[in-house]
Amino acid sequence: MKKNLILALLIILVTTTGLFAATTDNFTVTTVVGTVDLMRISTLKYTGNTIDTFEDLTAFTTLTISGGGVQTVNAWLSTLSNNRSGFNVSLKATAMKSSISGQANAYINYTVSCNTASVTTNDGAEVTAASHVVSFPSLSAVTSTSNRVALTVSQTDFNKALSGSYTGTVTFTYTAN
Repeated sequence: MKKNLILALLIILVTTTGLFAATTDNFTVTTVVGTVDLMRISTLKYTGNTIDTFEDLTAFTTLTISGGGVQTVNAWLSTLSNNRSGFNVSLKATAMKSSISGQANAYINYTVSCNTASVTTNDGAEVTAASHVVSFPSLSAVTSTSNRVALTVSQTDFNKALSGSYTGTVTFTYTAN
């Protein structure tokens, strides 16, 4: 009987051990999300929030001036960022200049603005706006902006301009924090 009892206990032990035995295993899920810091002067206002839609924007590259005063500018400064540290965009501009060898440079000044930033050019000096076009100290979500660019040419400068080709530059600089 002792043998039967021992045999019964062994059978119970073997069959119940499988019921209570537990094993676990796992795996890790990882990824790296790259930083997106994009800016473009575009022909349309940007309303999206993905790289694909941002890259579909058509670049605005040249504004042809035909007179003084307020200009029709179909340009938007558009940005897209996922940079947690934030970003800012500054604005600077140079007057339209005409150069002819052996003569003094001629200038046509203008005022360019975008959002809260504004610059009035001053002949040969590059002028930087006192405030940023956009500024984000940090981001908690993917952020896009699109602000219209406005430009007014000095009527006085345009009226007294000497003949020639004039070129100025409006520069937006995107800086990640």
